[in-house]
Amino acid sequence: MSTVPYANYEVKKNLKPKGLVGLSEKLIDQHWSLYEGYVNNVNLLDKMVWECLQEGRLLQTPPFSELERRLGFEYNGMILHEYYFGALAAGIPEPGKSSKLAQRFAKDFGSFENWKRQFSEIGKMRGIGWVTTTMDPSTQRLINFWVTDHQLGNVSSFIPIVVMDVWEHAYILDYGAKAGGRTTYIESYLQNLNWEMIEKRMALADQSKVWPRDLTTTVA
Repeated sequence: MSTVPYANYEVKKNLKPKGLVGLSEKLIDQHWSLYEGYVNNVNLLDKMVWECLQEGRLLQTPPFSELERRLGFEYNGMILHEYYFGALAAGIPEPGKSSKLAQRFAKDFGSFENWKRQFSEIGKMRGIGWVTTTMDPSTQRLINFWVTDHQLGNVSSFIPIVVMDVWEHAYILDYGAKAGGRTTYIESYLQNLNWEMIEKRMALADQSKVWPRDLTTTVA
């Protein structure tokens, strides 16, 4: 546990995938270095904000305001990459239609294939960002979202289950900028999903407790 009053995150080296199908080691190495940059920037910006606080340099000053605006971008850049890399592994087959996991997707999307189709089509949309399948902890419903950059489109308290990076750096080295490159990358991403990890995330999300949004309290 950190003993300093600001962020002191470390790169989660155990999450770096190897031996993926259709995603080269060179691509992963390059992509991983960007993740390392987000970890470093989170630590740096958080320390700078803390220093502003200690020195009394708040009061809507431009340096403080810009640091605060960047925090969400850097934090989400770090965290989304950890969800992304942490669920990539070669050789783990898709869940069968009768499996508990596939049935869970079918419950909210009509079928596992419907989920995969919608998830993929969102990923093909123009723009840079992420595609996420998240769970609403108040209803345990799964929903697919587009996230612009890293921080625009993340729904408060919803829990990430499947996270796909569709910034160009995630695929351009292997698939280029040509039409269809992102589509082929998405196919490779799905081929390398660690479904055992997805199942574990789903189970943990089912256990999560959040303050119900319609709950009120009476003050005596």
